[in-house]
Amino acid sequence: MDGALRTLMRAFPRFLLLLLIGLVTGAAGWMPQSVSPERFAIESGSRLWIDGTSTMGDYTCESRHVSGYGRVLDTAVEAEVEVPVRAFDCGIAAMNADFREALRAEEHGTVRFDLHDAEVLSETASAEAWRPLRVLGWLHLAGAERMIAVRAEGRRLADGRVRVRGQHTLRMSDFGVEPPTGLLGLVRAHNTIVVRFDLQAAAQ
Repeated sequence: MDGALRTLMRAFPRFLLLLLIGLVTGAAGWMPQSVSPERFAIESGSRLWIDGTSTMGDYTCESRHVSGYGRVLDTAVEAEVEVPVRAFDCGIAAMNADFREALRAEEHGTVRFDLHDAEVLSETASAEAWRPLRVLGWLHLAGAERMIAVRAEGRRLADGRVRVRGQHTLRMSDFGVEPPTGLLGLVRAHNTIVVRFDLQAAAQ
């Protein structure tokens, strides 16, 4: 096997894991057979959503405006996933406004994840089977950044695209975010939220 091709095969899964946003390390079966994976892009249909609870019950804020890329650079991979804060929809106009204010959308218009490292936790016999992944990267939120470790799973689709899905629990206060309130403080979101994602990407 050519040395450059071997390097790409090692790097491709690593990018996957990145997909959040993103990401992987070394599984040749993930690589599309007809494309040299030098750059990848997140496709439409991908989504990221936040599940939380409040004094009035559960809520979900979802965005389908997810963008991102990954590039294979010899033996390394760089990648990021980004979502505009204003693209999140909580289902109620007033809640959307509270959400954007809490995340300081005017000053910090996007939520971004930058890949640092990733690994495949176990291999499978099938190239299209789900593989458990551990993703490490920097989450940029409301003007703060924190290194987080995300548990996810990814697989190669029959048409050569890749899919990564997973979730991560965090506290808003860790990013300097005060949980949103409404109705003059009578309704208050709880500090802990779960960020979930389901992403698809294709080689360009």
